[in-house]
Amino acid sequence: MVPDYEHLPGHHCGSTALRNLLRFHGVEISEEMAFGLGAGACFYYVTIDGTSPSRWFNGRTARLEENFDELTGAALRLRTFDPGDDGAWEAARAEVDAGNPALLLTDLYYLDHYGNSAHFPGHAVVLAGYDEEVAYLSDTGFEGLQTTRLANLDRARHSEHPAYPLAGHMFVATSGVAAEGLREAVPAAIERAATAMLEPELPGFSGLDAVRRLAAEAGAWPEQAEDWQWCARFGYQVIERRGTGGGAFRPMYSRFLAEAGRPEAPLAAAAGAAWTELAEAFRVASEHDKPEPRLWREIDSAANAVAEAEERLWSELDTP
Repeated sequence: MVPDYEHLPGHHCGSTALRNLLRFHGVEISEEMAFGLGAGACFYYVTIDGTSPSRWFNGRTARLEENFDELTGAALRLRTFDPGDDGAWEAARAEVDAGNPALLLTDLYYLDHYGNSAHFPGHAVVLAGYDEEVAYLSDTGFEGLQTTRLANLDRARHSEHPAYPLAGHMFVATSGVAAEGLREAVPAAIERAATAMLEPELPGFSGLDAVRRLAAEAGAWPEQAEDWQWCARFGYQVIERRGTGGGAFRPMYSRFLAEAGRPEAPLAAAAGAAWTELAEAFRVASEHDKPEPRLWREIDSAANAVAEAEERLWSELDTP
């Protein structure tokens, strides 16, 4: 076990892992600050035929940990490993043996403490110890360390899900973290998040492009997707439950903006409320075995309200 590592539960996997990793190295920041400094709020929406759910979206950036390192100079180092490369586990084990926790990206589908409900790649955990059979993981909202078999941890670290293929991603702190420089990175972090939403890296699939496409398509999922019921249920989960802190991460981002003294915090809170209304519409529709047209019209209306709220938030954050 890593001596003196303490797991503090949080709302979101990546920001909880970053906060706990920094805390181990003597730097105290809020989970919301960790999320914001990683330019955490973003949006992706993809249709992946042949998988279920076939409609997959997420409200945070795929590069939270990398963004945090680049923006803050927090001395994190990323290592990746090819599938079947024993070096992935050897490297992680070596960190623990040296008394250091390691942040690992996983697909929680393979982690023993979740069960095989749905693939969700990019889920961050902190490796805090191991024995001959299991790894001890510091994971988001759980009260204590969780265990998963070493073979399943390897599968989780090398998931090939098309939404976010993993290659044994591991982050470690390589030297002293410059705590005094963290808050200085706030303006650059906000600018990066706004740019990702307004000038999407993946046109049509990320940023406001993807939000608008979700708004245009969500109400018609029953006509477009055989697994419409699971898509709706998964949509509810990824907005409200799967480590988002509710409201597709926007309430968490609102608290970051408030902590940073930014006046746009209420706009992020309003966007979060709109996302929560959409989530509830998805949840209700998913509980019917046949599509109820009235409920899907409500989803269409709620999704368009989300798009309007997101437009207001990111346009304002982009204003000098």
